Amino acid sequence: MPPRFSRPCMYRKYSSDIFFSCPRHSGSMNARTQLILAGAVMVTVLTVIAAGCTGTTTPSPGQGSTGAAVNVTSGNTGIHTIFVEPNDGRALVLKTIAGAQKTITLTIYQLDDPEIVAALAAAQERGVSVRIIYNNASFAAENVSNPNEYAIANLTPLGVQMMPGSPAFVLTHQKTLTADGSVAIIMTLNLDPAFFGTTRDFGIITNDPAEIQEIEKVFEADWNYQNVTPTQPSLVWSPVNAREKILGLINGSTKTLDVYNDAITDPQVIGALSDAARRGVSVRVLAADNVGSNGTNVNALALATLTASGAQAKSIASPYIHAKAAVADYGTPRQVAYVGSAYFAAESLDQSRNLGILVTEQPILDRIELEFNQDWQVPAVPEP
Repeated sequence: MPPRFSRPCMYRKYSSDIFFSCPRHSGSMNARTQLILAGAVMVTVLTVIAAGCTGTTTPSPGQGSTGAAVNVTSGNTGIHTIFVEPNDGRALVLKTIAGAQKTITLTIYQLDDPEIVAALAAAQERGVSVRIIYNNASFAAENVSNPNEYAIANLTPLGVQMMPGSPAFVLTHQKTLTADGSVAIIMTLNLDPAFFGTTRDFGIITNDPAEIQEIEKVFEADWNYQNVTPTQPSLVWSPVNAREKILGLINGSTKTLDVYNDAITDPQVIGALSDAARRGVSVRVLAADNVGSNGTNVNALALATLTASGAQAKSIASPYIHAKAAVADYGTPRQVAYVGSAYFAAESLDQSRNLGILVTEQPILDRIELEFNQDWQVPAVPEP
């Protein structure tokens, strides 16, 4: 008999990375948004300082660079596939869970989709060992209900092992599932119903043995609250190497750079994007209309700075841009894409657990560019 599930609290208001549950929390600001706003304040301060020194309101040339461009390298081509939200739904995630025979690991910020939870429960009941690391620290710090409580309540009685993310991380923001040590899904989306219906997000499925082995190695270290130093060139880990590799992709671009991100407040990343535009790269940035507690878009300053530098940058209302992705030099031999969970803020790049991947397969880059070009046609949200 299938297990009976308690129902998750309805989600109402989108703010940053979660949909606030329960009306009593709808007016509060989650910890991730507080961190993003703090980063935005830092950008404002640095911009004012730059203006005082240079007479402009943009970062000075070189502010976004840490030296020579990093040599970004993708994994073996032909063994990655992509799915896109909200277009493709849950099918590939559910198929991966249903196909598992021995083990499933999941590291996730938010898990409360009833269909995904039911699939994980069914896997456990057929003898699959299911282990889940979930974000807890930021919810606890804010003293609000953890949206993962639904999964905890419904899965742990069945024997699913669930562990809060290490307190060493400001956020456990990674969104990755592995099955049987043979497949991994690296996502920008949380496993919540709204992320399958209203947000622009991506997932990369990898069958690369070296990538999967490293993902499982990091999972084991994080499960045991141990340090680990990943080295796989194609994987982008926060807080280990995400800043270096993302800046390397930006600094290495020579022709085009298309960027999705829901929070862009890091001065170094903004400076690197601005520098790319100044050196003649065609830079387009689609950011979320991510409204903070002060009623303004946390991305407003970055958009203004990038536009002043010659980039094209805007926020759109729908679909909500939750994806963290970038495509450099599309259509050239140097083309490469980043897809992952790290947003462009200091706490995400340097203080939280995130995972992304660098890919070069043409069908994947074609799909990202197709969606980007369609989303680019959506009118911008006016900024105050």
